[in-house]
Formats: sequence, C-alpha cells, structure tokens
Amino acid sequence: MNGQVTYFELPSTDIDATQHFWGSLFGWTFHEGNFPGYSMIQGPQPMGGSPHDDPSRRPRIYFDVDDLAAAVGRVRELGGTADDPVTIPSGAYAHCADAQGVEFGLFQDAEGSD
Repeated sequence: MNGQVTYFELPSTDIDATQHFWGSLFGWTFHEGNFPGYSMIQGPQPMGGSPHDDPSRRPRIYFDVDDLAAAVGRVRELGGTADDPVTIPSGAYAHCADAQGVEFGLFQDAEGSD
C-alpha cells in the first residue's frame, strides 16, 4: 500500500471562525466545495477541506491507497474499524480507526479505481 498522506480535513461547527483562524495562521483561503456544507482549503499541500457542522475536534488525515476495498479489508483484519467506501467525483474514500481508536481516512484516486 502506498500510504502517502493525500488529503486532510479540519472539522468545523462555525466555518467563519475556522476560516478566520486557519486563514490568519497560515494564509489559507477557503472556497465552496463540490457540495453544500463543505469548503475546500486552498494553499497547503496536500490539499484540504473543511466539513461544516462537524462536531469532531480533531483534524483527519487521508492516506492514498491503490485498492480501497483491499485496504478497508486489511484495516478490519488488523482489528481496526472501517466504514464502507463512499464514491465521490475525484475517487472514493473510507473513514477508519486503528485498533486504539485513532481516526484516519483512506482514499483511492478515481484514476486508480476499477
């Protein structure tokens, strides 16, 4: 598996406050994402986003995989948890947690999908 960090999310319950804080800290700009209630973050590498109305208090990182179904299976085999994959225009992702409950995501680019 690749495992390179490919994306991150900063959850928000107040997108204006999130934009102000992170924009002021790093100079990032936010713009409307592909669907309502989600902002894309412009500036950093890897690219990021911010789900609105998300009460989570920890950033999420997404790791690149070549075969999302196999990676989800492997997470489960290792004692972690993994949601079923969700398809989006750029590929597919799954929210996961390791065996200790540390949350992360897996992402497969649309070009790598079957």
